[in-house]
Amino acid sequence: MTWEEKGVYKYFTGQVSYQEFTRSQELVLSDRRTDEIRYVINDFLAVEGYSVTNDQAEYLASFNRGASFSNPRIRIAFLTMDAKIKMIMKLTSVFSSYELKAFPTLSAAREWCTSPL
Repeated sequence: MTWEEKGVYKYFTGQVSYQEFTRSQELVLSDRRTDEIRYVINDFLAVEGYSVTNDQAEYLASFNRGASFSNPRIRIAFLTMDAKIKMIMKLTSVFSSYELKAFPTLSAAREWCTSPL
């Protein structure tokens, strides 16, 4: 995980578990810098497998509600070509307080994340 000037970049590889993704989300949302960021980029392009159920993904999307009260301006990008990850992301976008979007490239994600709201 890398903190950037206006956001956070999280790079995942191999098999990503629910616990690993949850921990990364907790680390971001519990950090004082979260009040000032504009984006979180979750890079799943090097991921070989993702063991998160729909129910767990819904919980993670709901988990960010508290943080959204202090900073409602965060955009969350997912870099992925994986259909399962895109489907889970789309389903959980209903529960998320933040705007979620999938991208095939880092440059496309960065363009969206840094564009005016």
